[in-house]
Amino acid sequence: MTKLDEAALWERLAEVLNTLDGAGLNVHFGDRMGPETDWRTAPHVYAGNRHGGTRVAWDRKRRRWTVEQR
Repeated sequence: MTKLDEAALWERLAEVLNTLDGAGLNVHFGDRMGPETDWRTAPHVYAGNRHGGTRVAWDRKRRRWTVEQR
């Protein structure tokens, strides 16, 4: 197994966030809590200016980031 280049991974994340921003999406980070998370906090990323739109959220059961529709 090869070691991941952490700096390159963070750079890729920055590029994606800049692309979302360039597309006019107002990117926000937050924590949600409710029955879908067993009342534990779960991070999510969403466009603050697109109510009811797509977001990326941490799925506690699958232990991975997933795309969701609000």
